[in-house]
Amino acid sequence: MPSTNRRRFLATVGAAGTTALAGCSAFGGGRPDVNPASGLSEDTSHALEDEAVYLAGETADLPDPPTTTDTVEDADAVLATASADRVELVRAFRAGKPVAFAREGAQNALRGLLERVRQEYTFGVETVVGRPVETVVAVPGGNGTVETYTFVAEGGWPDPVLDPFGWALVGRVPECDTFVPESSADSEYDYAGSAHVAGRLDTGETYVSRTTGSVRRYENDQRHVRLRTAMHVAANDGYAVERAQRVADFANDEETTNWFPNPHTQNGVEVSNHSDPVDETVDVTFTPVSGRTRSALTGCCGVSIEESVAYDHETDFEWKHDRLLGSDVHHGGGTGRGEWHLDG
Repeated sequence: MPSTNRRRFLATVGAAGTTALAGCSAFGGGRPDVNPASGLSEDTSHALEDEAVYLAGETADLPDPPTTTDTVEDADAVLATASADRVELVRAFRAGKPVAFAREGAQNALRGLLERVRQEYTFGVETVVGRPVETVVAVPGGNGTVETYTFVAEGGWPDPVLDPFGWALVGRVPECDTFVPESSADSEYDYAGSAHVAGRLDTGETYVSRTTGSVRRYENDQRHVRLRTAMHVAANDGYAVERAQRVADFANDEETTNWFPNPHTQNGVEVSNHSDPVDETVDVTFTPVSGRTRSALTGCCGVSIEESVAYDHETDFEWKHDRLLGSDVHHGGGTGRGEWHLDG
């Protein structure tokens, strides 16, 4: 999407979100009293209105975007099923066009596309297993990196394909509420892509986990990899944010270092860190301790690792509504595999 269109869309949904959320409480059955600013609660299918979308594969199984084109050459973006001609999609991707896969087999189709271009790009993907995933997106960057998106089908988007696809083009992850360390060596690391897992419950709660990879390369072909994860969660209609948890379990023969954050409370978020350097496991929980963060919070954590990067992940979000007799709890997120290709 052209940058002017992106700014216009974000300004529109930001203003609408602020108006809708102002003056309400996260506990009284109303909407949260802050604007989570992610765009996940908005109709992000509108982001495709200025994009010419090419449909590929079993097109009868796909929804109709606002604007379409009959040729991939004239397209700004591509929406496909798993049966689409991979050569055609690779050509579009190399030309800088975002590619989304929808319906059955979407995650495997995305992996197949990225395997075809792995010599030219660096990227990471976090898959989700055991839960429905209907839409995945890969957005190529001009510097040889890719942002990937895995959308859990939680039932909350009016259109489970076009809304997530639109969000991948214009959505944002709010800034961290929690501590993120700085280092004098930050300039030595090159951005290598981001992997997102996102969802919107049928009751309106939203979440996104974004893991960003960066690499420092040495003359002897060794490298040092940073993975930094932002966990954003927003409440809806009386169900307040209860917690967000990030777990990443690396192979025991991998060497993980530089864990963060230490346990602390900042900006209304309490951080507990149960990571285990012996088992090479990241395990961080973010809990709200103020009215603002019970409406929406963003917690951040990270780890460094040498050489290969693959792990089992658990991305867990929880909301709770307290009642006179007991409470109700909503859950979101998923578990799966995270893998990074860093040799593009």
